[in-house]
Amino acid sequence: MSIQRIDTVQRRSEVVIHDNMIYIGGQVADNTSGDIGDQTRAILENIDRLLAQAGSDRTYLLSVRILLADITDYAGMNAVWDEWVPPGYAPTRACTLEQLIDPGWRLEIIAVAAKPRADEVNTRYEGFVEKISARHD
Repeated sequence: MSIQRIDTVQRRSEVVIHDNMIYIGGQVADNTSGDIGDQTRAILENIDRLLAQAGSDRTYLLSVRILLADITDYAGMNAVWDEWVPPGYAPTRACTLEQLIDPGWRLEIIAVAAKPRADEVNTRYEGFVEKISARHD
C-alpha cells in the first residue's frame, strides 16, 4: 500500500494520494479582501495547481464539498464554478452553510479526484486549459 502526501505540515497535508485517489483538504482564499467571485476563483486555481502536482486535472474530479459562509454568496460562487467546470465533467457536489474559522473566508472547498494511469492521456482536457488561461491573462 502506497500513500503519498503533498505539502505536509504538522497538522495537515494539502493532498493525500492513495490507490489512485486524490484527496484535497479544505482550500480557502489566501486573500480575504476579495468578494465571493475573487475567493472562489483563487480556491479553484489552487485546486488546479494541487491536482497538477498530484498528476491529475479537474476533469478527474469525483466529488466536491463546498462550505459556504453566507447563503447570499451562493449565486456568485456558482457563476465562477460554472465557468470552471468543463462541460460534461461535473463532479458530485454538496454545498452547505457553515461557520468558517476565519470570518474573512467566504467559502472552503474540499475535493476528491481520481489519478489517471501513467499511460492514460487526457485529450479531453487539451485546449480547455489554454482557453481558460487566455481568459485570465
